[in-house]
Amino acid sequence: MKSFLRWLLFSFGLLLLACTVLAVAAPKVRMGLMIVWSKATGSLPDVEWIDLYKMVRSGLHFNLPELANSPNPYAAIRNPYTTSADLSTGGANFRSHCETCHGADGDGGPGGPALKERKMVKGSSDWALFRTISLGIHGTAMPASNLSWVDRWRLVAYVKSLMVQSELPLDLAAELEKISLKPVTADELKSSASASGQWLTYSGSYDGHRFSSLDQISVANAHSLRLIWSRQYNTTEPSIESSPLVIGNYMFVTIPPNRVEALDVTNGTVKWTYERQLPEKLSLCCGSNNRGLAVLGKTLFVGTLDAHLVALDVETGVVRWDVSIADYHLGYSITSAPIALKNLVVTGVAGGEFGIRGFVTARDASTGKEIWKFYSIPEPGQPGNSTWSGTSWKTGGGPTWLTGSYDSESNTIYWPVGNPGPNFSGDERQGDNLYTNSVLALDADRGTLKWHFQFSPHDVYDWDATEILLLFDKEIAGKRRNLLAQADRNGFYYLLDRENGQFILAHPFARQTWAKSIDANGRPVLNPDAAPTENGTVVYPGVGGATNWQSPSYSPLTGYVYVPALEWGAIFFKGHTDYSVGDMFLGGSSQYFPGVRPVGAIRAIDATTGELKWEHRSPAFHVGGLLTTGGGVLFGSQQESFLALDSKTGHELWNVSISGRIVAAPITFLCHGKQYVTISAGHDILTFGL
Repeated sequence: MKSFLRWLLFSFGLLLLACTVLAVAAPKVRMGLMIVWSKATGSLPDVEWIDLYKMVRSGLHFNLPELANSPNPYAAIRNPYTTSADLSTGGANFRSHCETCHGADGDGGPGGPALKERKMVKGSSDWALFRTISLGIHGTAMPASNLSWVDRWRLVAYVKSLMVQSELPLDLAAELEKISLKPVTADELKSSASASGQWLTYSGSYDGHRFSSLDQISVANAHSLRLIWSRQYNTTEPSIESSPLVIGNYMFVTIPPNRVEALDVTNGTVKWTYERQLPEKLSLCCGSNNRGLAVLGKTLFVGTLDAHLVALDVETGVVRWDVSIADYHLGYSITSAPIALKNLVVTGVAGGEFGIRGFVTARDASTGKEIWKFYSIPEPGQPGNSTWSGTSWKTGGGPTWLTGSYDSESNTIYWPVGNPGPNFSGDERQGDNLYTNSVLALDADRGTLKWHFQFSPHDVYDWDATEILLLFDKEIAGKRRNLLAQADRNGFYYLLDRENGQFILAHPFARQTWAKSIDANGRPVLNPDAAPTENGTVVYPGVGGATNWQSPSYSPLTGYVYVPALEWGAIFFKGHTDYSVGDMFLGGSSQYFPGVRPVGAIRAIDATTGELKWEHRSPAFHVGGLLTTGGGVLFGSQQESFLALDSKTGHELWNVSISGRIVAAPITFLCHGKQYVTISAGHDILTFGL
């Protein structure tokens, strides 16, 4: 008996050793073992063993390597049965088994919905369609299919072709695949406001307008918008906050925590994927977010949660360079899109809740080498340090966590700066605390300060002034002026002269109780009863602000600035927090009013007077970023509704409910001569067209 046990243990050891050697030596074996392990441990509940067996046995590429790395079949598995012959067989199967309910060519019938709308109940990815066809939909007339396993995949290919055939020829994707991406030049980025067929920067153009001159989708036809394609993701974050770029036939998106995907704009299929491996412990205040990318030449630039800046080949996703911007152990991270200009890529940093010392830095776009760095918290001997008492500047915050704007004529970068630290107590940081809650005007070549303007001196409410800065030229008092506008988190809309930072006006766009007024120089006259206390003080706006990072938009057609606004106050408590590396450094807390429902609104503001022109109100906490177009349409969102409004009047033109909260800003672009609109919503990327 003992000898048998020894033999059994010896045999098991040899088998284990052989499996280990095979796994190391053969990537396919290793991949298979990873998938088997995921299935055996319950990580692949929606994939049956028989399906895995048939996929492997077929010898075809179902994108199983991605399934091994990230066990999300809905995002990973792709249908290989897409040849002309497969589509022909799929069409025959559709006519035999599906046409009675769904109608000829998927136009809809008495027993089933139209498939061309692409709003699939169970999802529109390859795997979602395969499971829907295979299993049917319980409680409906949709039965489980009795087709063979391969024929079900062929039917998936045909159904997907129906979803886009009215817009895109079946062979268009194959044709576009042959087109090589052209480099995005610095001159193209300068004129990106007029490069209306693409979306080349985070805000669509350097001026921050998030306006496109495209006008195919208009006030007259926006009601006919419908879903063209969608791509679903498995992420632990409540919402994808990415604002995609569109270059040629590529769309580039960021998915939390630090994933970049290149998609085919015609149907949302993946061309390549980059996934960053992150440290286990990161100091993040507000989720694992990434809001977008920058591009220059044939290189994409993305910031990471461990405070690196990474350059990726635009056609393959291969890493060209990877540099550390700051030490993530100290609380630094990067959550927003960089901006590329000339031969530079410029980024800010997040971490204002962790006692960092914020900065803006420019890197050589070819190598990642540092060209300049400007600290938003000045050290002793530098102008502005006297606005910090003692050594409080060392942990002063000043995060620079949202994308700046750029004026190529004056060669000036305008960058918004966030809150001082600790957030809610100013006792140990007496003074104005420059340059927190400010806009910085920096020389693009050297990073030197031209001027600054501070919106909320000595902030004790965590009102980061990191909202997008809008640059435009308008006539003020009979004189043409170069202007900068910001709807600030503190509840005021500001207008400045962007040549020198001169204050022009401040006008409240939401309820505020912290300031009695704004003086002639733009400095707030404080309400002494609004200061946070140990017992709590009621103040409007709340800690989330009257607006936040969600993008505004400016339309040159109407002369209005459109702002995602929020009416909600909070109770602010002052406390004390000792600084500890990598830990929250808040100095108090805030609490929204229990049982009080906030009011979200999209507000149209006259750009030169700050006066409210119209608003679209909603009992929704989340109002997403905005986009205006040459067709007179404003695209935006409220909670889980994606909507189109008349940009002149605010009249609602179209509204569609999405199964996920929307906070990101839409983009628009041309594909094959037609205009489309894309939005990140919940865990999906959705593209709409006429």
